[in-house]
Amino acid sequence: MTPIEFQDALATEIRYILKPYAYKTPAGERASMNVFTQSIPVQQTDDEEDPFPYVIVRLSSGENPLGKDSFNTVSVILIIGIWDDAQDAQGHRDVLNVVQKIYERFSESPCLNKLAAYTGDFQWMLQEDNYYPYHFGACHMKFNIAAVRREDPLA
Repeated sequence: MTPIEFQDALATEIRYILKPYAYKTPAGERASMNVFTQSIPVQQTDDEEDPFPYVIVRLSSGENPLGKDSFNTVSVILIIGIWDDAQDAQGHRDVLNVVQKIYERFSESPCLNKLAAYTGDFQWMLQEDNYYPYHFGACHMKFNIAAVRREDPLA
């Protein structure tokens, strides 16, 4: 599995995890979570729909920690954007619920499509500044994917 294949598989899994839930949109409706890889698509016109709510599955870095026949560790940051115009400004609760759903899924079952394994390394954070009615958070996770193996019998 390459990092890009991993990113696509993780985005599909995030869609599945969050499919039962609906979140507020700037249009005043409730919608399922949009999931994007690496960034939000560039809007071509001003009248395009706002992408909220969303999760961005962003590849951050990777490494081959043992430098031989082992695995690659891929770091991924999941960026969560929620729009909530309620006067009590509690949109961070939806952000944290999304973080919790993702954490629970991979803590209970670390395998992703039998091709990647969650390492257990999980960090989350919330925005520090107030961007009402926009609420943001993120979580950082690491996964192991298969490394390219040497085929040289003399190596």
